[in-house]
Amino acid sequence: MNDFQALRKAKGLTQVELARATGIRQATISAIEKGQSRPRTATRQRLAVALQVSLEELDEALVQKGSGATPSDWLFLQGLDRDLREGLAQALVCDWTHHSTSLEGNTISAGDTLFILQEGLTISGKSLREHQEIHGHAQALNLLSAWLHHPRAIQLSHLHELHRAVQTGADLDAFSPVGAWKVENNGTMVLTTSGERVWHDYSRRHDIPALMQQWFTEFQRLMRQPLQTTDELLAAYTQIHLSFTAIHPYADGNGRLARLLANLPLLRAGHPPLIIQSDSRKPYITLLGDYTLRRGRVSPDGTDLVCTGPEHDALQAFFRTQWQTTQTLVSEFHQRQEQRKDEN
Repeated sequence: MNDFQALRKAKGLTQVELARATGIRQATISAIEKGQSRPRTATRQRLAVALQVSLEELDEALVQKGSGATPSDWLFLQGLDRDLREGLAQALVCDWTHHSTSLEGNTISAGDTLFILQEGLTISGKSLREHQEIHGHAQALNLLSAWLHHPRAIQLSHLHELHRAVQTGADLDAFSPVGAWKVENNGTMVLTTSGERVWHDYSRRHDIPALMQQWFTEFQRLMRQPLQTTDELLAAYTQIHLSFTAIHPYADGNGRLARLLANLPLLRAGHPPLIIQSDSRKPYITLLGDYTLRRGRVSPDGTDLVCTGPEHDALQAFFRTQWQTTQTLVSEFHQRQEQRKDEN
C-alpha cells in the first residue's frame, strides 16, 4: 500500500471502526491520514495490531504518505512568496541532482538537467541511463521531503526504497541488486591528496546487516537531537556521510545515498542542503581517499564507524566550504523577498 488511508481501506475498515478497534479518537486517525499528526510509538503499535500488519509495514505507509511534501516545503523556504519559494526549490533540486550525479560520472550539464526536470524531454547525444539517473535523483529528493514529516517512522528498510530511486534505470544484475544489500565483496582503487593510488576493500557482504544496524542506530540518535549550530550540523553531516560510505552497503549508488541521507539533519533543522559541487570532485575524492585509508575496512567489532583525526577534520572543513554555496543562494532569495516588502 502506498499510504495509511489505503492500508485502512484495504482492511475494509472505516475510520470509525478503526477508532473503535484501537481506542484512538477518529479525529486523530483522520489527522494521521492527512499527514497532520505524527503517531507515537504506542499509537503505532495499536494501529498495527488492529490493521494486522507489522510495525515496519505501517511505518512504510506513514512515510510514503508523508503529507504530500515536496522540496518546496523545506523549512528554510518559509517566508518567501510562492514564486520565490518554488523557484528556489526548483533551483536547489536541479543543482543537487546535477552535481551529485556528475560526481558519479553523469555528463548532462546543469542547464540540461533543469530542462529535463522541467520539460520531461531528452537531450540529444546523451544516454537513456544518464536521463534516468537525473529523474531518479529528483524522485529521491521528493522521498526525502516526505520523510522529514515523519522522521520517527523512518526504518532501516526504507533505505532500499531510496536506493531504488537513485538506481532508476540500472541494468538488472543478480550480482548488483537494486534495493538490497550487496551480495559480493568489493573494493576500489583509492586516490589520495598526495597522488597515491591504493587498493581498499569495503566491508564484507556478510557484515552488512550488523554494520547497517549500527549505522542506523547512530542515524536515529542524530535525527532525534535538536541540532542547530553550524558545528553541530556539520558534525552530523560528516558522521552520517563517512559512516555510510565506509560500510558501502550497496553494489552501486553509495555516494549519492550518503550525500542524500547526510542532509536529513540539516533539512530537518531548517537549513539548506549541503551540495558538493562537481567542480570540487578531485578534492572531494582525494580527501575521502585520505580518510578511507586512515579508517581502514570497517567490521562489526564494536568500534565506532567513524574515526577522528586530521583526515576527518580536513573533510569536515571541506564540507563547510561546500555548504556556503547553497547558504548564499538561499540568502539571496530572502533578500529579494525583503526588497519586495520595501517596494510595497
